[in-house]
Amino acid sequence: MKRSVALGLLTGAVVGWGFVEPWLLQVRRFDVALENLPPGAEGMRIVQVSDLHAGLVTPMILTRHILQLAQKENADLIVLTGDVVSRARSYLPPIRPPAPPITEYARRLEPLMRELHAPLGVIAIPGNHDLMFNSENPNPKKRGDFAPVATYLESAGIQILDNANMRLANGLAVIGTDDLREGIPDVRAAVEGIAPHEAQLVLNHNPRIAALFADRNALILSGHTHGGQAKLPAPLRLNPIDSISSPWQSGWWRVGRAQLYVSTGAGHIGGPYRLGVPPEISVFTLLRAKPGDSRTLPI
Repeated sequence: MKRSVALGLLTGAVVGWGFVEPWLLQVRRFDVALENLPPGAEGMRIVQVSDLHAGLVTPMILTRHILQLAQKENADLIVLTGDVVSRARSYLPPIRPPAPPITEYARRLEPLMRELHAPLGVIAIPGNHDLMFNSENPNPKKRGDFAPVATYLESAGIQILDNANMRLANGLAVIGTDDLREGIPDVRAAVEGIAPHEAQLVLNHNPRIAALFADRNALILSGHTHGGQAKLPAPLRLNPIDSISSPWQSGWWRVGRAQLYVSTGAGHIGGPYRLGVPPEISVFTLLRAKPGDSRTLPI
């Protein structure tokens, strides 16, 4: 009897902790060495915020906290690697019916996004939850349309890279792709004018697309998987789709020549729950590497 009570209390404590963990945001810091890094980019600091999922289960008070923490890093560049909002179908059935369209969350998010600033700018790419569908989708060439959400981000002063690239003032090339699952990534268009040997920052929401950049001297920043979000037995798992099928679920990976980092994300989907996979924002400091000596160095 005592054993059963103890087991019940322990189970309750573990389950209860899962509702606390979404609020325990970690700031993870890394040094990353790249060959051929432009002199002006050495020592550059990049903050990655992935999978905000602003919506019913990631309330605006938590979203504000996440963005304020990112801003406090005083980085040279801030990147948002997709899923800034959450679609209604991502919620558990009991809270799904009242969920407003994603454009409503994008509208509420706009003033918070205006507070983000960095010397080299703030850049965003689309995630699968940022895309609109069906009759709301004015672009039949895409499975989902990013424009309704992108409009609010752009009005907040955020640069969108959707199958496109840009060169920062310090000479570093930045590449961004469309989402792999719900959009149509065009890697050829995204890398146009950027040679494989150049040091480059690649932003992909879904890490599975990293294989298409394996020949590049790149730091690839992704999210999407939430690292599984909760380390529960398989039948109870709240895994975002693709988190099991992706060979790169979280953390550092070598993909050919490229270095891939998969964030566990800052928000959550399904419900306000994480267990053993705390949310994070990630901070990267770029270093110059000698030929053949590219490496990742967690601090």
